[in-house]
Amino acid sequence: MATGRDILLEVLRTEGVRHLFGNPGTTELPLVDALVDAPDLHYVLALQEATAVAMADGYAQITGRPSFLNLHTSAGLGNAIGNLTNAMANRAPIVVTAGQQDYRHIVSEPLLSGDLVRLASGATKWQHEVRTPAELGTVLRRAFHDAASAPSGPVFVSLPMDIVDAEGDLAAPAASRIQRATVAEGVDELADLLASIEPSRLAIVAGDEVAAAGGIEALVKVAETLGCRVHASPLSSTVPFPSTHPLYVGALAPAAAAIAQTLAAYDVVFLVGGQAFLVYPYTPGSPVPDGVDLVHLSPAVTDVGRSHPVRLGLVGDPRATLTALQPLLAARVDHYRATASADDIATATAGARATYEQAALARYDDVPMQPIAAAHALTSALPDGSIVVQEAPTFGGHARAFHRAEREGQHFFCKGGGLGWGMPAALGVSLGADRHPVLCIVGDGSAMYSPQALWTAAHEDLPVVFAVVNNRQYLILKNALRQRGGATAKTSTYIGMDIDEPPVDFVALARSMGVEGTTVEKAGDVTDAVLAALDSGGPALLELPIAAR
Repeated sequence: MATGRDILLEVLRTEGVRHLFGNPGTTELPLVDALVDAPDLHYVLALQEATAVAMADGYAQITGRPSFLNLHTSAGLGNAIGNLTNAMANRAPIVVTAGQQDYRHIVSEPLLSGDLVRLASGATKWQHEVRTPAELGTVLRRAFHDAASAPSGPVFVSLPMDIVDAEGDLAAPAASRIQRATVAEGVDELADLLASIEPSRLAIVAGDEVAAAGGIEALVKVAETLGCRVHASPLSSTVPFPSTHPLYVGALAPAAAAIAQTLAAYDVVFLVGGQAFLVYPYTPGSPVPDGVDLVHLSPAVTDVGRSHPVRLGLVGDPRATLTALQPLLAARVDHYRATASADDIATATAGARATYEQAALARYDDVPMQPIAAAHALTSALPDGSIVVQEAPTFGGHARAFHRAEREGQHFFCKGGGLGWGMPAALGVSLGADRHPVLCIVGDGSAMYSPQALWTAAHEDLPVVFAVVNNRQYLILKNALRQRGGATAKTSTYIGMDIDEPPVDFVALARSMGVEGTTVEKAGDVTDAVLAALDSGGPALLELPIAAR
């Protein structure tokens, strides 16, 4: 005889779960009660459901495995929806569960019941409510399977209380061993095509799926063999190519017109990743200009040819396919031509980076700090292998440019657009990296969506340094209004854009939740403050007042 609780814990253990993220309520008590006898499963308490979601998101992204999240019925699931939309955009594999009321009186629509499946449907890729104890194990296995399958993302399972408590002749299906690293068909044709293009007229665009597949090293070898430029996809949530590599020329701007202007310099663009070109706001025209052929490799068939026609589309694991592609390219390319092109790109890239860094250093004495100087100071002196999680929309481009990220799992950003992801995601990243130190760069507006993360950081004693870059406003929205050229731009009247009357005291907020905090006002003092905070081995908060524009 077994209980539904036994089946649930067996599936979690055999799927490799170590941490459960959640905020419990009465409908989740069967699971919470079962964890008393499961010391190998660590429950990470969040004080609000959206915070729990982002922790699970960060954990899933850095581990590459589905994380497990438990929410409180319809109200808790409702609180979680915003960050679940972020998880969908990030393609973070999360098994999301919530307690449902006892089915024995569900017909009377009791307190804490609701249509959880319908509520979750807009923010998860698959949803199901368990109907019988016998199907519990199968549904949970399916949830882990579907969360990890391309395109990966969050799935939802509703767990009625009486089913989790049920006792009977219950069993969970055995865990499956699935080999997902398949080489795409058509690699020979792809090699012929790429090798035939003049290196200066060829570009690679690297998406998040490169990093998710552990394929950065393989893509580096392909790019070096071809001797061509490498761009990152717009608003990528990771660094899909080493930021210091001489062939890396930065991320594409998230606007169709700007992307088209950049890609017009090429004859062929080889996109390795998922969604072709994520843009916002609207600009007219296609990001792929006329006369430019798009070649696309993605692990998900639904990505290829969906928004933009492709000359050649391949579906397969990025790392496996790129590994198979490189020797085929090496046998076909003109090595002298590729090497000469790579040297020219490296020279131009080095010059651009030096100019950019000098622009940052020239602003080190400004008070309040200029964003470019603050970003340089925050990231440039970090130890090798440092991890950065950032959610600072008008600041993050500088941070990404200056952070020396060489491999998978070193830089994370939320491309979902919803605020409140960064601080809790940094906690999940640290846990998933075996409590590795993390620098979390977050804007003041973003920080106020999930300050509860500070309490969890203190409770878990995680080595996360929160750098709150504070301009006391929603600057990204002000900039968007200026671009519209409407009444706001003409009168400089901003409705609902300022967070200064009263100003938020982030240092006091941090201390109220058990995290030491300090204010740093000059860029020249930032690096030492970051290193001292990292050396403390626990959570810390640095408030950095930055210039308003």
